[in-house]
Amino acid sequence: MKVSMKNILCAILFLFSCAFIADAQGEKKNGIITMKMVTNDSMHVVTATVKDAVTKIPLKDVEVNFFIQRLFGRMNIGTATTDSTGIISASFSAKTPGSDTLGNIFILAKVEDNAVMNDTTFTFLTKSKVFFPAHTPLEPSIANPVAPLWLKITFWLIVGGVWGLFLYVIVLIILISRNKNKPHATVA
Repeated sequence: MKVSMKNILCAILFLFSCAFIADAQGEKKNGIITMKMVTNDSMHVVTATVKDAVTKIPLKDVEVNFFIQRLFGRMNIGTATTDSTGIISASFSAKTPGSDTLGNIFILAKVEDNAVMNDTTFTFLTKSKVFFPAHTPLEPSIANPVAPLWLKITFWLIVGGVWGLFLYVIVLIILISRNKNKPHATVA
């Protein structure tokens, strides 16, 4: 089998054109997110900069979701898309309690299902102005294991009302079944 120079050049040209087409289609880039936070009296403002991990050029049109890590999941504090400088920001209340007993707030910036950048998550740690020391009892509230009295009363009234309705329907069914065998007066 004889290989000609023409076939080799065609194969090289084909490989280069495939590489050029793949690059032109805009493969997703690996990115890095840097975050900083500014706090005023009532709000924390988190500013993130999204850049290409290799070239360090700001990435445009990247949708970033900001979360605060909580005990049983993540609390969404904002979603926005980067501008031409790759900057985005989100704000949340300065009265947000910490994620742990030391008052630390773990802020997550997450990119997922984006056409520009691969899925990634970056974490930023800051201190909260409100924290709960370990072994300190909390006042009763909806989020605590010990519910307030008004919530307990409301719950039992709703449960009692539902079961009372079931009992009422059963009594009516029994009365109807007793009365179906009795003769009825006919009106002439």
